Amino acid sequence: MMKFDGERAYNYLKKLAVDIGTRPSGSEAERRAAEWIASEFKAFGLNTSIAEFEAPTGRVISKKLSVLEPYEEEVDCEVMPLYGSTGPKGITGKLIYIETYDEEYLIPEITGKIVLTSGRPKDSKKSYQILSKLKPLAFIFIETTPRILAKNLWGSVIVKKRFGEFPAVRVSFEDGLKLLESKATKVHLVAETEEMSVRSQNVIGEIKGTERPDEIVLVGGHYDTVLEVAGAGDNAGGTAITMELARVFKEKGTKRTMRFIAWGCEELGLLGSRDYATKLREASEKAKEENEEEDQTELDRTLLCINLDVHGGFIGTNSSRVLGPPELTASVKILSKELGTVFAVNEGVYSSDGTSLSAIGIPSISFSRSTPTNVMMHSTEDDMRWMSPKALHAQGEFAEYYLTRYVADAAAFPFEKDIPEKQKKEIEDYFKRSLRKLP
Repeated sequence: MMKFDGERAYNYLKKLAVDIGTRPSGSEAERRAAEWIASEFKAFGLNTSIAEFEAPTGRVISKKLSVLEPYEEEVDCEVMPLYGSTGPKGITGKLIYIETYDEEYLIPEITGKIVLTSGRPKDSKKSYQILSKLKPLAFIFIETTPRILAKNLWGSVIVKKRFGEFPAVRVSFEDGLKLLESKATKVHLVAETEEMSVRSQNVIGEIKGTERPDEIVLVGGHYDTVLEVAGAGDNAGGTAITMELARVFKEKGTKRTMRFIAWGCEELGLLGSRDYATKLREASEKAKEENEEEDQTELDRTLLCINLDVHGGFIGTNSSRVLGPPELTASVKILSKELGTVFAVNEGVYSSDGTSLSAIGIPSISFSRSTPTNVMMHSTEDDMRWMSPKALHAQGEFAEYYLTRYVADAAAFPFEKDIPEKQKKEIEDYFKRSLRKLP
C-alpha cells in the first residue's frame, strides 16, 4: 500500500513558495528554508545534517532601461547580476541588433555598443572569447517566448572572471520587438550590481537501511530560486515531493540506506550537488591512495540518484531523463505501463542536480512535470496559481512505487552501476558548454 500524500506535499510546497517565498541562492531566505527543511526531517525521525559550501552570488542594487533616441520611453527589464555592473550612473550607447551571439554575428560594429539579441550561441566559449576582444558595452536579451515576463536569471560569474564584464538585462519578447520595430537607436542602461561570496547549504536526512545499510540511494530536489521568484514549480514542488517521500519511507522502512537531500544553489550552476559530488569523489580517491586494500568507499556504495526538479503543475504530462545502464531506462518504462501512469522516458542529460552525481559515475533518474506554465519558470509568475496536490500526488506516488520496488524491498539491487560512454561524453559536453568544472 502506498502512503504518499499529495496534500501534505502541497503544504510543504506552500510553506516554501508562500510563507518563506523567494529563496535566492546563498540568501538569508535560502538559509531559513534549509533550517525549516532540516527541522521537518528531524521531526520525521531522520538522521539530519546541514552541509555548507561556498557560493559566489550577487544582488541587484538598481536597474533602469531608457530609450533616448528617436523617442523617449522606459522599458521594464530584469538584471542578470553576475555578468557585471554598469555602476549607479549607468551607461549610454548606440543600440545594435544581432540575431544570436554566435561568432558569425560578432562583427567589429558591436564594439562600444549595447547589443540587443535573443538567441544563445552554439559555442558559448568561442563567442565569449571574441566578445572579450570586441568589448560591447552591455547586452539586452529578448525573451524567446511571447506573453511572458522577463526572466530573473543570475548570469555567470565564470564568464565575468574569464572574459570580462558584460552588464546584461532581459526584456520581454514584446518589448524587444518594439525596440526593433520602432528603430530605437540609443539607450541608457542602469544595471548596478554587487558580487559577493556567501555560505549556502545542502540539507541531508538519512534513513539507515535495515539489511543492506552500506548500499546508498540518494533522493533529492533543489530548494533555492533565482532572484525575486517564489519558485513554486521550480522547485518548491520537487523539494516537497522529496520531503514527503522522506516521511513515507521513515514510516515504511527500507533495506537500503536512503539519503534525502534538499540541494542548495542549483540555480547558480548546480553548486550544491557539485560540491557534494566533488567531496564524494575526492574522499574516494584519497581513501584508495592511502590504502589499496581499502573496502568500498562511500562513492562505490552510492548506487543511484533520484532527482526531482520542476513539479506540481496541474495541467501537463510526466517525464523522466535517465543517465545509466539500459535496464534503468527500461525499469521506468515498465513501471509506467504497469501502473498506468504515462511517462515520457528518455536517456541523456537533464540540466539539474542528478547530472552532478552521474558525472562521478552514479546513475541518475530525473523526474519532472512538463506543463504549459513551465515557460514562466525563472520569472515572478512561477507561483501557486498553477500548482495542484493531485499533480504532486501522481508524481510522488510513482516515485514511491519505484523506490519501494527497486530500493527499499529489492532482495538485490537490480541495476549495474554504469554510465555508458556515450552518456559520459554528453555529460562532459554539458559541463563544457556551461563553462563549469566537472565535479
